[in-house]
Amino acid sequence: MLTQEQINETWTIRSDNYNKYVCEELATDRPAKWISLIEANAPKNRPLRVLDLGCGPGFFSAILSKAGHQVTGIDGSLRMLSHARENAEKLGVCPELLEGDFAKLPFAGETFDLLISRNVTHTIREHLKVYGEWNRVLKPGGVLLIFDANWHLPYQPGPVREEAIRREREGLEKYGKGFTYDGSYEYIDSALDPEEFRVFGSAVRPDFDMGVLRQLPFSELSFDRDVTKELWSVKEKDLYGATPLYVLRAVKKA
Repeated sequence: MLTQEQINETWTIRSDNYNKYVCEELATDRPAKWISLIEANAPKNRPLRVLDLGCGPGFFSAILSKAGHQVTGIDGSLRMLSHARENAEKLGVCPELLEGDFAKLPFAGETFDLLISRNVTHTIREHLKVYGEWNRVLKPGGVLLIFDANWHLPYQPGPVREEAIRREREGLEKYGKGFTYDGSYEYIDSALDPEEFRVFGSAVRPDFDMGVLRQLPFSELSFDRDVTKELWSVKEKDLYGATPLYVLRAVKKA
């Protein structure tokens, strides 16, 4: 099974392409919609002390800083962090951006009001260990928001794979190319059960994550299986509608 370090290196290779996507997103009206959704699910005190886990090119770090919150972003890829600093500078903000391992956070316990991540938790190897570490740095009553998708299911036999391949064929015909960094297919003719997704097998998320979080001192667990209506572009919906983005919310027990 791939190590976390190998996964970090993979995202370093993809960093320029992912940053292009983030820059395009920052130029739309979607950041305001993200802030509205995040703040509606966050603790009510302002400003919030926020930790952006696996911050990548700094989308959450930048827009939450712009909204007036005190934000720290952490990522294992220096190339991602370089893009994050550039994007923050473009918005005129200065979140704290650190290289580090989100499984071994360099913060005291009960430091943050809000922990947030997007398209990160599918890369975790040991979810119980990592979510336990995230719980440690949350203040009592603090909120964990996870945005992710069932990115692994198109690599398992079944209806999700079939729909993902159909969408990719139609999307490539419509747009000419998808979002991959090297122009390759994501699902068409892809191998089944690749090593990077073997943690999940055919499990469905966020149900998988809910089972993990129930073993930890979290409460008020809830989720929405599809938050893509206003947060994804039409192209994203066309290509990835088989695996919509979900949000999972958990509150640390007092």
